[in-house]
Amino acid sequence: MRILTYLEHAIVMFSLAGMALITFANVLSRYLFDTSFAFAEEITINLFVLSTFVGASIAIKRQAHFGFQYFFDKFKPEIQRGLILVTSLLMLTFLSLTFVFGLELALSQWERGRVTPALSIPQWLFTLAIPIGSLFCIIRTIEMMLHRLKRRTKGARSIDSNSDNESKEAKV
Repeated sequence: MRILTYLEHAIVMFSLAGMALITFANVLSRYLFDTSFAFAEEITINLFVLSTFVGASIAIKRQAHFGFQYFFDKFKPEIQRGLILVTSLLMLTFLSLTFVFGLELALSQWERGRVTPALSIPQWLFTLAIPIGSLFCIIRTIEMMLHRLKRRTKGARSIDSNSDNESKEAKV
């Protein structure tokens, strides 16, 4: 999974750097020459979509997505495992639908030969950010679900053993 982590970070880094450079150059062009680049908005929006999806994948890996950890910790380990399964399955359902519909949209654009207005680049190349980002998120959701379930199972065994030291280690 290190390759996936490296790829995610590289994609986000290059897309954010690209957006910053293009936007800065466009502002300078408007200020100095009273004209803007026709392609700036087109490229920036598509890079933003890409960085959003891949950034969501990174957030899932880091478990930085929105959650109710305070309430979650109040439940017994058995219920926590059930909640992990339910939330993960809901996320996987949503991400799978996003993947399928994003792929259908890209294929539709490819079949119709749709191109971007400013640069005449095939639109489906940019639209592929949706299914690719969704696939990254699906992989990370499965990875984190398995990791969290494994951690909760270890925690449940420690609590059942009635050993204070093991119980403290499981919570850490």
